[in-house]
Amino acid sequence: MEVQNILFPTDFSKSAERALPHALEISRRFGGKVTILHVRTPFGDDTSSPEFQFFDKGKYELYVEKQLEELPEVIDASELVDTAMARNISAALGILEFADDHEIDMVVMGTHGRSALAQFFLGSVAEKVVRHASCPVLTVADHRDGYRDRPVYQKILAAFDFSRASKNAVKRGQQFSQVYQASLEVFYVVEQIVLPPFDKFWKASVRSELPEVVSSARKAVTEALGEEAHGGFSLNVQVGDADGKAEGEIVEHARERDIDLIIMGTQGLSRLDHALLGSTTERVVRTAPCPVLAFHGPWE
Repeated sequence: MEVQNILFPTDFSKSAERALPHALEISRRFGGKVTILHVRTPFGDDTSSPEFQFFDKGKYELYVEKQLEELPEVIDASELVDTAMARNISAALGILEFADDHEIDMVVMGTHGRSALAQFFLGSVAEKVVRHASCPVLTVADHRDGYRDRPVYQKILAAFDFSRASKNAVKRGQQFSQVYQASLEVFYVVEQIVLPPFDKFWKASVRSELPEVVSSARKAVTEALGEEAHGGFSLNVQVGDADGKAEGEIVEHARERDIDLIIMGTQGLSRLDHALLGSTTERVVRTAPCPVLAFHGPWE
């Protein structure tokens, strides 16, 4: 796996600043370089906008130098770092076009908190990039209680559901765990598929079949990783509680286990499905207690 070109988009926010150490640490681990990108939009000249203070190349370079100076000691700031500026009608579109035009291998970016209503109708820049990017996207959040943003990952969780995308998530989890010498946990949630009045009967039925489900999951994961990786991961299969949805179980499990990185594949949805529901991955991005690495389909 090659991660040679990493794109770090910034809007000069605290959220973006928290994502920069992750971009630099990944570049150090994989021997790549980081391009720090700022996308100027039609409303960027508003004096109330943070980017208004960085409207020229000189000030932008000073900003980058300041960010590098303030990095924690765990980050080696000697990595190759480039800077770039772009103009577009939206930040998300500017990021996506830049990534495609410059053969970016991974986008690492901060995600802002939004109200539930705003997310429902608009989504965030990060979610739009996660949804449409052709390369993997790592999101780092800000202002969440108990959030773990250690750039040196020690515990990695790969979400699994027997789909092709999730099998690739497990493969990427294996590769990251090897590079970071981290533990890898494969997590599968048997989602609740009945109405609440019948959930007790459904759960009792599923739990009676759980050993067979675990066996099938272990076989599928082992086939995805190869027989030589049989002992290189732990498998955890759970029956959905609460509302029975996978995203809630993944987030809660990551919080309880102090996970440093969640890796997920994304499934294709229709535009209407996306507009009304979003994907499981996007919902995890909104609420996860640690960074989330998401990607579309195979990543070789």
